[in-house]
Amino acid sequence: MNIEEKDCKEFIEFLVNEGICSYKQIIGTVLSQLNPPQVGTNTTRIVKKNYPKRQAWRNVKDWFYSQKGTCEDCGTRLELQTDHIIPKELGGEDKIENFALRCRRCNVIKRPSHINGGALPLTTSAALMWILLKQKPESYDEYEKLCRNAGMTMANIRFQEAWALAEWLKKDNKYTKANP
Repeated sequence: MNIEEKDCKEFIEFLVNEGICSYKQIIGTVLSQLNPPQVGTNTTRIVKKNYPKRQAWRNVKDWFYSQKGTCEDCGTRLELQTDHIIPKELGGEDKIENFALRCRRCNVIKRPSHINGGALPLTTSAALMWILLKQKPESYDEYEKLCRNAGMTMANIRFQEAWALAEWLKKDNKYTKANP
């Protein structure tokens, strides 16, 4: 799956022109993904056993603010998460020194259970929608096959949940092969 910048611009225009979403909603989504909610609170919850009472957040905040604010691997500022540098499965500890900021996609790619994680240039949830709206499969079975061929390995229920958008758009006559 190769996605060029030109494809992205055309796709945004398609989403707006078809009434699937507005520019305002797109901006709202991007802005919300720039906000790293709960990175600090989740990290504090994980490391608090290593600090005296009421000291964990102060230490996490110092670490958090000292970061570049980009994914350690790909450089994006969207969907940042705290990630263990040395995974717990390999003996990594829940200590600030063992954390890095990674985006959702790069964090998932590292997991042994996600063998094909790097095959997609998008997060899985975004790729599900790209395939659904760009390739416009005519049936759920075709959609599932396209997703599997793109390297997605999750349970079928994830495909079925995503397919709901096709069903909803069909009700508004906005899900047809005639659209680009």
